[in-house]
Amino acid sequence: MRNLIVIPAYNEQEALPKTLESLQALGDEFELLIINDGSTDATLNVARQAAAASRLKAYLVNMPSNCGIGATVQTGYLFAEKCGGYDYVIQFDADGQHDAASLARLVAECRAKELDLCVGSRFLSDENCGFRSTFARRMGSRFFAGLISLLSGVKVTDPTSGLRCAGARAARSFARFYPDDYPEPESLFWCARNKLRIGEIPVRMHERQGGASSIRYLNNIYYMLKVSLAILVDSLRIREFHDQ
Repeated sequence: MRNLIVIPAYNEQEALPKTLESLQALGDEFELLIINDGSTDATLNVARQAAAASRLKAYLVNMPSNCGIGATVQTGYLFAEKCGGYDYVIQFDADGQHDAASLARLVAECRAKELDLCVGSRFLSDENCGFRSTFARRMGSRFFAGLISLLSGVKVTDPTSGLRCAGARAARSFARFYPDDYPEPESLFWCARNKLRIGEIPVRMHERQGGASSIRYLNNIYYMLKVSLAILVDSLRIREFHDQ
């Protein structure tokens, strides 16, 4: 098996070294793709040094400017498609919030249940739940979970989680289309609407190890309105996915 871990990084010079170090214990079937999204700090240099020192095979893409999380993640899916040979593409945040120990379980769940997308959920179990973010963000995640379930009939618990594993069908689709801003709920709903197979596993999350989140203060209001509207508009579209 070959699995590609896509790590988008924007101004993550503090957290990135520990994040990449946490992945070194994984098996050789995992490869790393670090994507520097036009950072203004030392993220690019840190990524270069870490990639060169990585025990796992590691690649580095440097975006020409700050393109945003959607374009950066889609670049990872395009990389996987162009290089070929990957069984699964896994999104993994550079800020230290995601747990490397859950990656093998995400892949195993996808394989065992033939899922197109498996999401790491911090809300599935109270055991070893770890960091769960602020009350406002938890309520926002529950709102999106209810909206996605109402419109698609697919039950999810953590639609804002960026820890996810995509099989070939989802990865191929995301290489062609991926939402720009705050893409996690929108891309999850797209999969649900197009009848791709979705699953979740319980995972532990950690507090951010450095940098700052892009969703803060008044951005929370914009985030809720923008994502809700995007999902509602998407629900009116006809099914685009065709398995060939």
